[in-house]
Amino acid sequence: EFWYRVTFFVLTVVWGTFNLERSCQSCWEEVDDQCGNWRLMFWYGLALIISSNISSRPIEFYMGEGVSYMQTWRFYFRGKPLPTTAEIDAIATGQSAEVREGNVRFWTLMPSVFITWIFAKSIFNSANLGGMYGMWGGVAYASWYVSFFTAGIVCYLLRVRFGHKSMSSAVYKNYGVVGILFYSICICFRLFNEIWSNATVIGSFYGSSGSSGYWGACWLSTLIPTVYVMMGGMRASLFSDVFQALFAVVFLIVVLSAIGTDKTFTDNTDAFSYMPAEGWHDDGWWACFVGGVMQGVLSYPFFDPVLTDRGFLGTPKTMLLSFTVGGVIAALFIFLYAVIGIYGTYYHEYFARSDVCGCNGGLPKAPSALCPTDWNPCSRLSSTNGDSAFAAWVLGHQTTPVIEVFMNFIMITASMSTLDSTFTSWAKLVSLEFGGWLKLAGDNRSFLGPLRPSDIQNIGEKHLTLARAAIVVLMLAGVAFLGTEKDAMKATSSAGTMVMGIGAPIWMMTAWRVKSETRKGWVQAPLAFAAPVIVGFVFGYLYYDDGKVGEGVTYDSFPIGEKDGKAFYYSRFLGTNVIGHAVCIGVFFVFFAFHQLFPKVWFWRLQEVELDKDADVVIGVGLKSSAQEQGKGGGKDTGGEEKEISL
Repeated sequence: EFWYRVTFFVLTVVWGTFNLERSCQSCWEEVDDQCGNWRLMFWYGLALIISSNISSRPIEFYMGEGVSYMQTWRFYFRGKPLPTTAEIDAIATGQSAEVREGNVRFWTLMPSVFITWIFAKSIFNSANLGGMYGMWGGVAYASWYVSFFTAGIVCYLLRVRFGHKSMSSAVYKNYGVVGILFYSICICFRLFNEIWSNATVIGSFYGSSGSSGYWGACWLSTLIPTVYVMMGGMRASLFSDVFQALFAVVFLIVVLSAIGTDKTFTDNTDAFSYMPAEGWHDDGWWACFVGGVMQGVLSYPFFDPVLTDRGFLGTPKTMLLSFTVGGVIAALFIFLYAVIGIYGTYYHEYFARSDVCGCNGGLPKAPSALCPTDWNPCSRLSSTNGDSAFAAWVLGHQTTPVIEVFMNFIMITASMSTLDSTFTSWAKLVSLEFGGWLKLAGDNRSFLGPLRPSDIQNIGEKHLTLARAAIVVLMLAGVAFLGTEKDAMKATSSAGTMVMGIGAPIWMMTAWRVKSETRKGWVQAPLAFAAPVIVGFVFGYLYYDDGKVGEGVTYDSFPIGEKDGKAFYYSRFLGTNVIGHAVCIGVFFVFFAFHQLFPKVWFWRLQEVELDKDADVVIGVGLKSSAQEQGKGGGKDTGGEEKEISL
């Protein structure tokens, strides 16, 4: 493996640097030299690929298990032996008597949780909201980060109370085939959105929308995590996340410090007192904040497998602590990034002033002594308040050119850390949760149904091959979609609104009454999952479609707050979510009660839900009927009936 890496490195350096230097200056129609940014992406991507492990074992690829950083440190500096493969497998699958400190520990999981939700689109959106509302915009966008605490609490309860090993297996157990089908559609929608929304943000740093630089950056920034996740899966993602988290924090501090040295900005204002003259500060931020908190508490985190997958790593206590600390750091990071948007908006207004440059049509029309003469600040004057790419460009000229590269590095780090986590979740979804129904080679179960990452005895090479192929398909489809949609904010506001119906069913799983020797349990409730999801999608689609045409029911009847001006955008967002969540929760309880009162009114007999105590318990649909299987299933075989069988 070492010599393969060396050969790949040499060939890539020779071929890559030649083509990079030959073409990089042409990627912005030769207006600006983009070679520094392209060199950064090339060398950073190469480092990630070269350092990535190659996972051939399911426990590494899907669960991220392996030798931890602390174990490696103890081996080299204290002479403590590394754990064997058998020991890692036993600990990861719960077969070891050792308390599972986890090979996924706090200092691995916490940075991973933090950086995987520092999306490039989130940084972009926080900067834009900062440009609209000042620092209140950062507060507004940070509201979605309450999702960390919601996801951590729900996953903790599902693991400790019910023994669930993944969110998908919990949904399948409580809501059956119908529930897992709709849940899978929701998370497919989320994962697809993450590809194009992060790619378009990176593309904006390398060229105007549709230019060769834009498309080249979109494809390359997505291809890099595609390659190293295909190599190492979850293990590669966790390994890179630790360093990406450190880099993101350090370089944000550097960029904010550079802004503090710009006397033109600091002598006239500061981030915490500045309010955009043409911003959306007329009450719009609070509607965005309340809507974000509502989504973050009730529904938003549950359709993001990037977050929920990590909720089943490490011990429950380690996971909950990681989510709490990581969530606080992530929210603070997003809040502070609004400073970048404020900086960009300040200069947007500053250079447009008639007493400075009087920018018009990309040229200074009435330049004064305050207007720079060694560069043209009007050539890329942003049409959007808080544009991160514009802010980075101006900051590089106002301080030192390397700062623009640092800004780009933050965006690339945020994008790749999100994309690698997206790909690992997608690989698990397709190869295990969908692939579990295909009876691929290596699956030794007598039943069809979704596999869990911990079912390592039933995961074979075909599952890994399917996972890697699925990653390539998602990469191609996601970037190609940029031909039709480029608004990154829609991946948060519109997408989160469309899946509001997922919240009540998943929260209910934390309080589900399971079957025991002394009491009956609640039966599976498939329509209680499907119906609110459908209703939520209708509300979300109305919100999205009305926004495109500028009229409709979400304009006429739903707004809460300002009804005029640009602030109306988030009034409509808030109103749609308040009404939509209320309706979805009501629909959930109606259909949940229906299934509990009439358990036989379904296409097959609905089973009472039992605790998922055994790591070897597999939930699925029987392939054949036999006396032995009936005995293990605890009841009569009913043909296509769903049931829990302990193998």
